[in-house]
Amino acid sequence: MELRISYIGIGEMGVGMARNILGKNGSLVIWNRTRDKPHVKSLAEEGAVLAETPEDAAAQSEFICVNLTADAAVNAVVSRIAPHVKPGSILLDFSTISPETAKSLYDMMLRHDAHYLDCPVSGGSSGASAGTLTIMVGGGEAAFEKAGPIFGMCGVNIQYMGPSGMGQKAKLINQLLTWVNQATVCEAMLLAEKSGINTRSLYKALLTSWGRSWMLERSVEKYIIPRDFDSPSGVELMVKDFNLIIGMAERAGCGIPIAKAAKRPYDAAMERGLAKKDPSVIIEVMAETNTPQ
Repeated sequence: MELRISYIGIGEMGVGMARNILGKNGSLVIWNRTRDKPHVKSLAEEGAVLAETPEDAAAQSEFICVNLTADAAVNAVVSRIAPHVKPGSILLDFSTISPETAKSLYDMMLRHDAHYLDCPVSGGSSGASAGTLTIMVGGGEAAFEKAGPIFGMCGVNIQYMGPSGMGQKAKLINQLLTWVNQATVCEAMLLAEKSGINTRSLYKALLTSWGRSWMLERSVEKYIIPRDFDSPSGVELMVKDFNLIIGMAERAGCGIPIAKAAKRPYDAAMERGLAKKDPSVIIEVMAETNTPQ
């Protein structure tokens, strides 16, 4: 039986997830602020119904998926749609936002007799397209169980993390590990270059060594060696994540000096106008500012 599902926010991640839901469910209502975006057009051509407003998309559905870039955007959209949701409906928020915003949205939806799950994802646009994402979920356990079929359309590793906000906390821990590792990969490859090492041979050696990591595999051959930093995921999103991580650490009373040090080249990249470039572009910043300590 087809579920009544809507998807709000058809970006680089959203398009792959929405396409999987459409293909596996058989129907989907979509809304995006920019209606003539290629992603939106392609989904409409494949059979998705394009709603006129987010309120219209929400009113038609028992499951409302949201995938936006930052707290302000998520808060604005959820505030618009909350009065229009059906009682008992579930909002699945796949965005990466602060745990505090997630908890406030949980309370907002509850006031409208509906449910909110913070369920950020990891796996990149390739994982979104393949339906192999990791999904970390916070919120009511009954709502999590009911939304299980939708999670299964988008991911393969789906973990219930606990009450509202815990999905976002888990995702921020993931982001800390990810972007600190990215900075280390860039620093290591810069040292290799300055030491005269053949970086292609080194990369092949590292693939079966203890220094191997997801960010090494993702970044070196595609972005760092060719110095091509065009990517769907820009530095600005990483800095946004880092700021959320720092806020989470402050509220937890936990010092994160390594993460704060790793953030510096990303901040420098933003200052140099590289916000839209792949995060591995920080190797260029490191090269410019590199001096022996």
